[in-house]
Amino acid sequence: MEPPAFYNDLTLTEAEAWRLIARGAADRHSPYHLMQLASLGMDADGLPSPRLRTVVLRAVDAKARVLRFHTDARSPKGAELAACPRVQVLFYDPGHKIQLRLDATAAPAPDELRRAAWAATNRHGRLCYAVTGAPSSPQAVPAADFAAEAEAAVFQPYLLTVSGLDWLYLAAQGHRRARFAYGADGSVTHMGWLTP
Repeated sequence: MEPPAFYNDLTLTEAEAWRLIARGAADRHSPYHLMQLASLGMDADGLPSPRLRTVVLRAVDAKARVLRFHTDARSPKGAELAACPRVQVLFYDPGHKIQLRLDATAAPAPDELRRAAWAATNRHGRLCYAVTGAPSSPQAVPAADFAAEAEAAVFQPYLLTVSGLDWLYLAAQGHRRARFAYGADGSVTHMGWLTP
């Protein structure tokens, strides 16, 4: 079987990575639609502790190297991102055996974008923000208690500005791994192959 065009080409590999990520925002059936977001929190003893969760990729600006996800402002991740905005994001496509690991800095989206994203959120999506308790808070019964109306005030989009991308392609003819770094304007500042 012929290897894909990107197999031995760093420029094509980097373009393929961003094509896949952009598809993830547009296609909810794509393996890149759900991403694993790792942040730094504190454990019960007050020690730094990694926190990992799955979030939905909502939008991508491939040129600027910015991703967007939404969360409830009352969730613990908001405090974690305020205390330490450096995060890592992981995508994995088991069918094509491609892993993308991104280093990024998280920031709450500007209010204008928050309002526009809320307006574009359908009724079913808004229901997620109608729970009366904060996410991760204890409750007596397993069913969520919903308010009469979803609160736009607890809806918080976050922007992830990507500073680095690690590509891993697992292939029978030989694995390929590469690393890409980005400047503040999204331009590639470094690219190179790594030992898989």
